[in-house]
Amino acid sequence: MLLLAAVLLSVGCREKGIRTEYGTRTGYGARSVNGTTVLGQMFEDAGHRVRSWRLMSPSLAKADVIVYFPSESQPLSTDAVAWLDDWLRYSYDDDTYELQEKTLIVVGRAYSAEEFYWRETQPRAPAGLKTEYAAKLRKAQLDGPLGSGTGGKGTVGDWYDLTAPGTTSKVTTLTGPWSIGVDASKAAIEQSGTVFPNKSLDVLLADGAGHPLVSELIYSEDDEWSSDGSSVLVIENGSFLLNASVVNHEHRKLAGRVVDYAGAPEKDVVFLESDASPTISDTDPNQNPPTGFELFRIWPIGAVLAQAAALGIVFALAQFPIFGVPRRLERPALTDFSKHVTALSRLLSATRDRAFASGLVRKYFTERRQ
Repeated sequence: MLLLAAVLLSVGCREKGIRTEYGTRTGYGARSVNGTTVLGQMFEDAGHRVRSWRLMSPSLAKADVIVYFPSESQPLSTDAVAWLDDWLRYSYDDDTYELQEKTLIVVGRAYSAEEFYWRETQPRAPAGLKTEYAAKLRKAQLDGPLGSGTGGKGTVGDWYDLTAPGTTSKVTTLTGPWSIGVDASKAAIEQSGTVFPNKSLDVLLADGAGHPLVSELIYSEDDEWSSDGSSVLVIENGSFLLNASVVNHEHRKLAGRVVDYAGAPEKDVVFLESDASPTISDTDPNQNPPTGFELFRIWPIGAVLAQAAALGIVFALAQFPIFGVPRRLERPALTDFSKHVTALSRLLSATRDRAFASGLVRKYFTERRQ
C-alpha cells in the first residue's frame, strides 16, 4: 500500500494539473483524485467480481452489491429510489426462484479530494513549483467540495434527508462501532452536515458531535414476497473512499470495512456511475461491436465510410471501359497432338544445339521404321 501511495502522489508531481472527474472507476477518470479505482481494486482483492455500469437496467439488477457515488449533490430521483427499493426487496435468483439479499452503498457527493491532494503534496513539491502548488491548494479551497456545482436538498426514500452542503469541517473524534481501531487524529475525514440518515437507520460511525458519517438500514420481511436481509449503507461523503483519500492509512481501515460490508467473496459488485437521476431502461445497451451497415450509422465513422464508398464507385466506373464486359476463356484441349509436338520442339530449342536436335529427330524416325 506504500507503493500505492507513492504512485498516487507521483501522478500529480509529473503533471501540471490533476484529473478531478468524480466517482469514475475506469477510463480517463480512473486516474482522478476523485475516482474510485482504488476502492474497486480493494473489492477485487477481497475476491469479488467488479464492474462499472451507467444505467438502471437488467444487467445492474443482477448485481449483488451496488456502489453508488452520485456525481452531483442532489436528491436521487423518485424513479431511481423506487428502482433501488424494488431491487432490494424483490430480487429473485433466476435458477432457484429464491429471494436474494442485496446491498446498496450510497456515498454523498459533498466532498472533493482535490484540496486533500494538494495539501498532502505540499511538502513534496519541487522547489521551483512550491508557489504553484500553494496556488492550486488555495483554488481548491475556494472551489469547495462541489466545484462549480450546486447542492440541492430533499428526501431520498426512507433512507436519508439531503441538505445543501454547509461549512466543511475536519472530524477530530470518531464514535460508533466502526471507530474502533481508527485514530481520528491521523485521519483527514471531513463532513459538511449534508446527509442526515433517518432515525430508523443504525449509526456505525459518527463524529464527536454525533453527526452520522456511516449508517445502515437492514430490510426486514414485509410480506412473503419481499427479501429479509437486504441492506443500505449510507455514507456522508467519500473523504475516506476516493482515490487520493485512501492514501491515508486510517482511511484505508474504514474503506476496508466498507468492502467487508459486501459480505463473503465472489459477489457481483457494480459501481453505478451516474448523476442523481440515472437512466432507467428495460433493456441493456448492445455491447457487441457494430458490423456491416450499422457502421454507417455511427458518427463520424459513417461519414468516412460513405465517402470511401462513393470513391470506390467512381473508381469502378472509371475502370469499366478499359476492362469491358468479362468473357469466358476457352479451356485448352488435352487431346491436341500438335501441342505435344510444339512442346517437344521448345525443349529441343532450349538446348541451343542444332546438330543434337536434328540427330535426335533422325534417331526417332529411324528407330520407328525398324
